[in-house]
Amino acid sequence: MAWREASPEQAAEQGREPSDRLPLVLLHGIGSNARAWAGQFATFASRRRVVAWNAPGYAGSDPLDTAWPAPGDYADALAGLLDNLAIARCVLVGQSLGAVTATAFATRMPHRVAALVLASPAAGYGVASGATLPDAVAQRIVDLEALGPAGFADARYARLLSDTASTEAHAIVRRAMTEVQPRGYAQAARLLAGADLVAAVTVLTVPTLTVWGDADVVTPPATCRCVADAVPGGRSVVLFGGGHAVATEMPDMFNATLAPVLADADARSGGMSWT
Repeated sequence: MAWREASPEQAAEQGREPSDRLPLVLLHGIGSNARAWAGQFATFASRRRVVAWNAPGYAGSDPLDTAWPAPGDYADALAGLLDNLAIARCVLVGQSLGAVTATAFATRMPHRVAALVLASPAAGYGVASGATLPDAVAQRIVDLEALGPAGFADARYARLLSDTASTEAHAIVRRAMTEVQPRGYAQAARLLAGADLVAAVTVLTVPTLTVWGDADVVTPPATCRCVADAVPGGRSVVLFGGGHAVATEMPDMFNATLAPVLADADARSGGMSWT
């Protein structure tokens, strides 16, 4: 499993003790990879351990063994990565399809998640494994096979951003999408087809924040609101002007929203309650 994190040497140079605060673990969306979290590394890696995975079948990570994986398959892969990195407990952030994996992991292993953040969550289609894929999902696979990763990125990446996104955000989102691999992407597309995030979040027991941009056309605000409203005791924040890739496009605003979640989780790890 491939991942990105600040090196121990970088952490030492920045004066951070890795054990001081809970690790921050970041899960990307279906057309992305670990590079999407550049703005979060820039802000938080000097203060705590930050890890961004490349999901199975993405950017150096081996694909899963099954053609139509379930959320639990990705959750198990995440557990294996965190075990390998000796991360027993973390603050977990899932962007878009990453929210499906994050929710599955937090449901299966709540003791390992101090707080959960669902960013622009993909609700899924609730299709049974092996059934006919929804047209919108099937077309993704067809387009990637026909256009190749670079052409696929050129055709799709801008939908993840608002009209006011920076040149830097465009570059990050496009480059990540050019790096998708057909097998891993097809598995992730089937995960999207089978997921039912609104139902899945109803059994969450960890503190959860849902965040989205009001200019998101991929997982529209109404969809994100449905997910947020289904989380028991959950909270939500709307970032005005943000598109689907809101953490990449608006890192300062996203990080300002994430910072108190991290602080509260750190405090609770020392015996204080989340408020």
